[in-house]
Amino acid sequence: MDDATILIRFGIAFAGALTFGLARQRMGKPVGFGTFIFLALGSCALSLTAIQLSTENPLPLLNAIVTGVGFLGAGALFRTGDHVAGFTSAATIWVFAVFGLTVGVGEYLVSGILYASIVIVLIIDRWLDAHWIGAHNRRLSLEVSIGTSDETLISLGLPPMTDARSISVDQDAGTISLIYKIDKPASDQHVLLQKVVAHDQVRRSSIES
Repeated sequence: MDDATILIRFGIAFAGALTFGLARQRMGKPVGFGTFIFLALGSCALSLTAIQLSTENPLPLLNAIVTGVGFLGAGALFRTGDHVAGFTSAATIWVFAVFGLTVGVGEYLVSGILYASIVIVLIIDRWLDAHWIGAHNRRLSLEVSIGTSDETLISLGLPPMTDARSISVDQDAGTISLIYKIDKPASDQHVLLQKVVAHDQVRRSSIES
């Protein structure tokens, strides 16, 4: 394989990963552009090496790339109570390893279709996130004083305690911890949080995705 081909393949893997990674980082996702670049370039380099070392049967090394990256993707998952997040980050880690692999072996049509599909998914994902649809619904974690009534919660724009997804009581601290599913538009998030925080019976509050 000539040097120009190697440089072209590295360039494609780098540019594609950089563009996508920067978009993810601007969205505040836990996996930034550096991770995607390293994945794509690493997979591309291993693919090129596999082809050079074993022209007739490079599959064992290529298979090891995809399998090994699965462990890295698992590290992007994190659990908070009954909520598991990071599935999209874990999946994009894996798919970018495949992207780098396809570029490395010279399957430009396959890598182009794959990358275009990733971009389409990113656009749809951002639209869903902006409209708080489906998996993008937020959770409001609230800590209030024991004795807080349903009327107080309703006045804050929240459902009664019986509608909370999770309720826990700390008798020693004199607090009740509540978790609500919030499906308000993103534009209303700041207003809701300000209203909740200002109430004297609210000890702590946060909105999580």
